Amino acid sequence: MKKGWVMTSLLPIASVLALLLFGFAVGKALPPAYLRLMLKPISIVVLLLLFLMGSEFGSVFTDKSLGGDIIKRALLFALLITGFTAALLYRKSGKRAAQSGSFWTPFFGCFKAVVAFSAGVAAYCLLPKGSLEGMLSSTHVLYVLIFLVGADLVHFKLGGFSRRIFLLPIFAMAATVAAGFVFSLLAPYSFVQSLMLSAGFGWFSLSGPMVGGAVSAEMGALAFMIDFFREMLSIVFLYFFGKTQPVAAIGLSGAAAMDSALPFVKENCEPEYVKYAIVSGFILTLIAPVLISFLTTVAH
Repeated sequence: MKKGWVMTSLLPIASVLALLLFGFAVGKALPPAYLRLMLKPISIVVLLLLFLMGSEFGSVFTDKSLGGDIIKRALLFALLITGFTAALLYRKSGKRAAQSGSFWTPFFGCFKAVVAFSAGVAAYCLLPKGSLEGMLSSTHVLYVLIFLVGADLVHFKLGGFSRRIFLLPIFAMAATVAAGFVFSLLAPYSFVQSLMLSAGFGWFSLSGPMVGGAVSAEMGALAFMIDFFREMLSIVFLYFFGKTQPVAAIGLSGAAAMDSALPFVKENCEPEYVKYAIVSGFILTLIAPVLISFLTTVAH
């Protein structure tokens, strides 16, 4: 694997950190009333991000070359990662049970998220091909969200990084390895190949191209879909269990906890867990490109 892959993959990390710091600085400088006004549309921007993700990944669901088997296997692997992560980190969270009557809030939140994403897929299918391209990118909206989250961090106490925070990405990796072992027993892939397919830890924009370029288009598509489904499942998990199982929800988000899942963490978890998401996501984001590069070599 070329070293350029690793160097290029580090650029998004620097961008995310810069946006968080810039947002934090702006949040500190603004009067409270203006800051509240600026942060008010965060929920709407989150739904816009999901819509754009649906439109941009609509081709994944309509491209026959990917094949039904790839989608089925990717969904199976993502479900295994979800199950192992939830089981491993369940007792690591603070609260054990949801408060009475708290079901409907996450339900409608998740429902709106699914509708927004589905609307994006429908737009891809119904509108002339390419009509949405160039108008607004999900990457641009994501950067706006990260900036807003950075501004909102002025309300949170990010100090006191305990050992528990740094153990979270270790448990997330362990759950992914366990899921990879089971997947290798259920699908026609070796254990090393299964680890390679899941080494993106939810970073689908990295894992798909890296695996595809080093191994094959089929394996790249499978790695992409595994991480894509993992992120979608993590968003659902955050809506329903963010309050009661925040550590498991953040662990399931993997590398995305630092960027694309961060707004959902902020919206659905207690404020203290934002730092968990940033630290865990940052560590997994650093590890992912190096691990994929190593495993694609070994898998050959």
